[in-house]
Amino acid sequence: MIVLTAATGYYLAIPVHFEEYCSSFGNILLFLFAMVGTALTSAGSCVLNNYFEREHDQQMKRTVSRALPSGIISAQSALLFGILISILGLSILYVYVNIITAVLSLITIFSYVFLYTPLKRKTKLSLYAGTLPGALPALGGFLAYTGEIGLSGTLLFLIVLFWQIPHFLALAWIYRIDYKQAGFKMHTYEGDSSAKRLSILSIVYTMCAVMSSLLLWQYSKLGFVYLLGVLLLSLFFLYACIQFMLHKDNKSAKLQLYAAYAYLSGIFLLVFVNKQL
Repeated sequence: MIVLTAATGYYLAIPVHFEEYCSSFGNILLFLFAMVGTALTSAGSCVLNNYFEREHDQQMKRTVSRALPSGIISAQSALLFGILISILGLSILYVYVNIITAVLSLITIFSYVFLYTPLKRKTKLSLYAGTLPGALPALGGFLAYTGEIGLSGTLLFLIVLFWQIPHFLALAWIYRIDYKQAGFKMHTYEGDSSAKRLSILSIVYTMCAVMSSLLLWQYSKLGFVYLLGVLLLSLFFLYACIQFMLHKDNKSAKLQLYAAYAYLSGIFLLVFVNKQL
């Protein structure tokens, strides 16, 4: 998903059709280096997150079978592997793409591993810290082509940033017992009484994502197909959030989660389709 996010940002930055862009072998190499570097740094931060949370993952049903808590891979091997692929990814971005994209990926790794990961056991505000590393790859993909921050890349960054909150709140509700057992301070830490707060936050940040998506249409010269698709996806996403607010159960939380996936994936697809029209 991170690579797809970065690819959308890159694609959004290209001023011509992708077929015309791919007529140059150098352009193809730049795109591939940007995606491989992003994939490696993303994977590296994920491995390091698993390393630091291995003991807590043992306490949750959804993570107990992961490679580290189950003992398939040693902690030392995971740490070394995570560091190596992170360095390799950053090196590729620095040498073959540009320095600003490499710096942005470095910020992504550090904010995810050393900010978001430890904060999860200290404060529920970790949710907002986690949106930064989750959204930066969208801007990184844009920067990989342009070398500078632009309005379109910033709006895509905001879409992903706002989208993460209702997406993760749904996850936090579904796995609230697991998270509590592992000592993670989520918005669900107060139990079932927190459902109303979660649903209100979900609606508010979904609206922020919708507004950012509409601004992207206005300022990035995306066509009618994008606009129509965004409106339909937004209605479905908001409908799912309202259902969670009304029912406050796992079924409605899963609907919100699936709607969140459909929304972001749909936005990416619509960007690709409209730039080809």
